[in-house]
Amino acid sequence: MGLVLSRTTETTALCVGLGLYACMYLYVKLHKGKCHSKKNLEGKTIIVTGANSGIGFETALDLAKRNGRVILACRNLERGEAARNKIVQLSGNTDVVCRRVDLSVMSSIRKFVDVIKEEEGNVDILINNAGVLTFEKIFTEEGLELTFATNHFGPFLLTTLLIDLLKRSRGRVVNVGSSASVIGKVDCGNLRAEKEFSQLQYHNSKTANLLFTKELARREPGDVLVCYVHPGVVRTDAFRKMPLLFKILAYTVFRVLTKSPEEGAQPVLFCALDDSVQTGGYYMDCALYDHTMWVPKCAYDTGLAKKLWETTERILSECG
Repeated sequence: MGLVLSRTTETTALCVGLGLYACMYLYVKLHKGKCHSKKNLEGKTIIVTGANSGIGFETALDLAKRNGRVILACRNLERGEAARNKIVQLSGNTDVVCRRVDLSVMSSIRKFVDVIKEEEGNVDILINNAGVLTFEKIFTEEGLELTFATNHFGPFLLTTLLIDLLKRSRGRVVNVGSSASVIGKVDCGNLRAEKEFSQLQYHNSKTANLLFTKELARREPGDVLVCYVHPGVVRTDAFRKMPLLFKILAYTVFRVLTKSPEEGAQPVLFCALDDSVQTGGYYMDCALYDHTMWVPKCAYDTGLAKKLWETTERILSECG
């Protein structure tokens, strides 16, 4: 009798597990938003950071197909040029260039912006896509913690240095974030890991991105449209840096529950192109999202957003 009950329990558990898996699979498939904009970008200048692979590459490719002038802002110039050649081949658009910038190094960003200001009359769309996911405490040559340097300080400095070019064209800033921000915390006294290094540093940096988005929207009402977008769980190069067991799960069991880079680019393209996008908005699956399930409460803390902005400016001024 006990053996029969055991087998029945195992069968029930298996059925329940398969049922949940099927439900998750259907949910993901039905919630993969698509950008339907037919907008032509001829005469427009777009900068995409981290454009040599993953979401950044697919985003840049789509924008190139729309006849825009696309600037691939990449840390590795060799990989960036390879991506540029592929985009030109696939899109037929030769107005695609690669410029080197390391978003973890503030001096590199300043040099990049100097080049952009010299070469470009305006910037119509800036897509802050590049980011890093690491669980190691690493400091840059400028004394910044690597995750926050790349994910927060870098995009902040790049955007604020380009703000005049963006305002000139009433441009748009798209900050590529993550639903990981829902459990992130921002301690303005620990932005350089002065007190401690958290294993949730990536999550914290994405919360900082959201607060930056909200504050920029408040500071530049009507001049620049800025939004935050969660592209979904996407199969990108970041998986290669995960522990072996996670990588095995990511490329097998979880594969059908994640998006391809092309699918992950759709919400980013929606935010870059769609006329319905609202400044300061949080977007997911090509729709405005304001549900407490994924939006952290601190996103509505204007005092914290202002303090983060001011603290970030002070730290960046110390970097030279």
